[in-house]
Amino acid sequence: MDEQNEDEAGRPHRAGHNRQRQRVLELVRERDEPVDAAELAARLGLHTTTVRFHLDALCGEGLVERTRITRTGVGRPRTGYRAVRDRMDYRILAEILALELGETADKRRRRAEAAGRRWAERITNEDSHEDVAGQPVPGGAAPRKVAEQRSAMITAVFDRMGFGPELVPAAKSTRGNRRTIRLHCCPVRDLARDHPEVACALHRGLLRGLAGPEKSVGSAPGMQAELQPFVEPELCLARVRA
Repeated sequence: MDEQNEDEAGRPHRAGHNRQRQRVLELVRERDEPVDAAELAARLGLHTTTVRFHLDALCGEGLVERTRITRTGVGRPRTGYRAVRDRMDYRILAEILALELGETADKRRRRAEAAGRRWAERITNEDSHEDVAGQPVPGGAAPRKVAEQRSAMITAVFDRMGFGPELVPAAKSTRGNRRTIRLHCCPVRDLARDHPEVACALHRGLLRGLAGPEKSVGSAPGMQAELQPFVEPELCLARVRA
């Protein structure tokens, strides 16, 4: 359909450049669920390379964000794209923290983590989860159930933030008390690489605040949460254990 607007390598000529990108954006916005580049290319009659070129540019403009599409069968998740709509925007906050939190990296880390915990309190007070961090877990709740509830809630919050989270199924060897959340798309990756003592510490504090008290409260088990930043170039891990 639009092949005449591409060169042999699948790159768009300047004349069709803006029109193609607008069509890519329109198709992404039409979908409530993430869509991958191959499906968009088939819909538009374009090379997948061309579609990825436009998607990368749209991500850079903040109009589209990357996430993960989990396969129903065997295989690694595919990269998906969705339109940016109602996402928590805290880039300005993070940049201010990098400048104002303190003179040393250690001071900035401690203060950023404390700010993350306070942010978690604000989120859980405003949201209407049935079981959120900071609220008592029903007496006698099994650690497995607590880990499932908290991990699902944390995944939902980090999804709203644009992390493209993937909640990994519980391994039988851990009796379900430990859960791992794969964070595929850090929304402030540049800041996190330049100032991990701010961005990563802020996210670590948020994670721990959402997980809840570290020590047991009555019959409710304590929760431990840890963030492992950039275990791969585009992957961080959040681990939650009851």
